[in-house]
Amino acid sequence: MKSIVNQFAVPLFLACATSCITTNSDADSYRFEVNESASIPDGTGSIRSIPFEVALSGSPDLIVTGIELELDVLHPWIGDLLVTLRSPSGITSVLLDRNGQVPLGFPGPFGCGGDDISVTLTENAATAVDEVCSITSTPVLVGPLRPHQSLATHFGSEPDGIWFIDLQDVQSGDSGTFVSAALLLEIEEDCDGDGIPDGCICAGDLNDDSIIDGSDLAGLLSSWGRSGGSADLDGDGSVGGGDLTILLAGWGSCL
Repeated sequence: MKSIVNQFAVPLFLACATSCITTNSDADSYRFEVNESASIPDGTGSIRSIPFEVALSGSPDLIVTGIELELDVLHPWIGDLLVTLRSPSGITSVLLDRNGQVPLGFPGPFGCGGDDISVTLTENAATAVDEVCSITSTPVLVGPLRPHQSLATHFGSEPDGIWFIDLQDVQSGDSGTFVSAALLLEIEEDCDGDGIPDGCICAGDLNDDSIIDGSDLAGLLSSWGRSGGSADLDGDGSVGGGDLTILLAGWGSCL
C-alpha cells in the first residue's frame, strides 16, 4: 500500500446494507452507499478518502467473490484523476489512472480533457475505462466499464472492516468534487479458509435449525444402532459412538 502523507477523509457512513440473492444462488449481494459530497484537493496529489464500513452478521467464514463500484465525480478534466479501491486488509486496485494519458499527441501528457464521471466499474463490462476519452460527451465516463486494474485482486478476502475509495488530483488547474459512490460486494462462505467459496456444513445439525443442541442429540440417540440415515455422521453405515463424538464436538451454534 502506498505511503500517504496528506490524507483527507469524509464522514463515515454505513448506508443501505441490504442483502439480496445474486445470479449465483450461493452468493448474497450487499450494497453500501456514500452520498455526501467532498472536494478533491487540486493538483497536490493529496488523497481524498471515501470510507465504507462493512459489518456483516452471520457466519465468520465469509469472503468476497464479486465487486462492483458505482462512482459519480464532477471534474472538468478527468485525466487529472487517480482513483484506487482499498480493502480493509490494505489490498489496492487502481480503478482510474489519469485516463487518456499518452506520451505524445492529444490529449497529451495531461490525460483526457473530458468532463465528469458517472460510471459502474465491473469486471463484466465489454469496454475498459482506458479506452474511453471524449471532449464532447458529458459525463465522459458513463455506464458499465472495466476498471484500470482488475477487481479480482480482492476476491477471497474478508469483507468486514473499512473499505476506501482514494481519489487524487495530480495536475493543478482544474478542481473536482466527489459526489457519491456505491460499493457492491458479492459474499459467499469459505469454511476451509482457502479463499475459494464452499458451503459450510454443520455436521450434527440433524433438524437444520442452525444449532446443535438437545434436539439433535435426541434424534441421534433415537437412531442408535440403525444403519445409515442422517444421523450416520461419519458415514460408516451405522449410528454409534463415532457419530456421537462428531455431534458433541460441534455443539452450539453453527454460525
